[in-house]
Amino acid sequence: MVDVLVLGSGVAGLSASIHAARAGLRVVVLTKGELAHSATRYAQGGVAAALETPDSPTLHYDDTISAGAGLCDRDAVRVMVTEGPERVRELVALGAEFDQANGALAFAREGGHSMARVLHAGGDATGMEIERALVAAVRDTAAEVLESWFATDLIVEADRVVGVRGFDAHGVREEVRASQTVLATGGAGQLFSVTTNPTLSTGDGIAMARRGGAAIADIEFMQFHPTALHHPAMPRPLLSEALRGEGAILRDERGVAFMADEHPMADLAPRDVVARAIASRLRERGLDHLWLDATPIETFPTRFPSIWHACMGIGLDPQREWLPVAPAAHYLSGGVCADLDGAATLRGLWAVGEVACSGVHGANRLASNSLLDGLVFGPRSIEAMLRGKDGPEPTGALRGVPLSDRALPAPTPPGAADESSDPAKAREELQRIMTADAGVLRDVHSLERARAFVGRIAAGPSSFEDPATEELRNLTTVADALVAAAVARTESRGTHTRLDFPEPDPSLEGRFVLAGEGPEMFVPLAERTRA
Repeated sequence: MVDVLVLGSGVAGLSASIHAARAGLRVVVLTKGELAHSATRYAQGGVAAALETPDSPTLHYDDTISAGAGLCDRDAVRVMVTEGPERVRELVALGAEFDQANGALAFAREGGHSMARVLHAGGDATGMEIERALVAAVRDTAAEVLESWFATDLIVEADRVVGVRGFDAHGVREEVRASQTVLATGGAGQLFSVTTNPTLSTGDGIAMARRGGAAIADIEFMQFHPTALHHPAMPRPLLSEALRGEGAILRDERGVAFMADEHPMADLAPRDVVARAIASRLRERGLDHLWLDATPIETFPTRFPSIWHACMGIGLDPQREWLPVAPAAHYLSGGVCADLDGAATLRGLWAVGEVACSGVHGANRLASNSLLDGLVFGPRSIEAMLRGKDGPEPTGALRGVPLSDRALPAPTPPGAADESSDPAKAREELQRIMTADAGVLRDVHSLERARAFVGRIAAGPSSFEDPATEELRNLTTVADALVAAAVARTESRGTHTRLDFPEPDPSLEGRFVLAGEGPEMFVPLAERTRA
């Protein structure tokens, strides 16, 4: 049995692994693909941190709270913005090279930020550079790395997580046992047919935790990036929010710049506002895309080289023509409920990064806070273990959530599909239904259609003897939770827009928690966060 098992090789998992290994713990990093191929590497946007005056953690805190539409946990946000600058400096010390201007770090501004505080690398290749630095650092430690290893279920014994079961790189069923298990498996963008997430992002960690009996929350808040390039490529090429920070303008099919009518920050409004504005126009006018006018950016080829090459590669010249854009599933703000140290409701289980509901994102993640989230809470979980912490506390996203010494009874999980069905076809149909009926714009009728379909696809036995079927089971488990929470939240807030309930409801300022065999539990704001 190892000391720490880390599932996932993105920024959160690798940061945790480095700190654990350097502290002398025996660490195993288990990743579904290659060590360097996580969702982190796809991050074009940067990492937000208040590193220099006139910026401050207080200003970063205020912007994060504002973007979160009333549902951020204030203590969790305070932890992230105050500890974040030091974690970024640690990343620089590991060898990450961020862009500079005149010999100093270059800060950019993105949607929802009141200050230029976002660091980029290679213009629009920040995730790739961070992943490179962290992978190199992990390989310099004594951590054992298991690549192409697909974890399928938590091992829960005596109300404690003691490792995982899954398929090794040869497709053989195996177990890895550990004193502490850290979920850092990322999100579930593959629930939708149009997504910026890699094919690996199938909600595995959330689904395993759900089946194991851990509490999950905020699953209804899937953030759709407003400006994915409208093109058949998948994952959908992302047109970074930093483009609008440099002067790019959203235009409708008539060429009208419409965002000034939607929000005081116009094209730099928070992502939920922009995605909703675009989706509404697409729906009303029967369109499949609008336009991003980036022609004002004279330095486009050098400032955004990755996006430049991606556009030119499909015959689009960003300096001469507008770019077709539409929203794409991008980031899940909810996940496995975790306290301020990342401890989940199952002892021996920790959740960090996108797989977690830490409370820092609320109903809508502020741009470029995702990498910072992983940089802060990955190491923080290890530091808690080293202090001897061995269970959850009523802090952060767990404030107001009933905690027990016993694991919650797990719900009967959905299956994946009848054994005679093709998992690939079933997955494609699930993605289509979720996009149409549980996407940016929802109502009770569309959600009930999605719920009925998830129920049908989950019906019937399955042997779960191959990764493709396991991934479908995980997607179905997360879809079931997402739709249940979206039906329960009879309001519009952040990334959750109900056409039949278009306004926010003050009585729903809280979190829907799915835990155990009972119905979703509502934890009001007053019970889960301090002023």
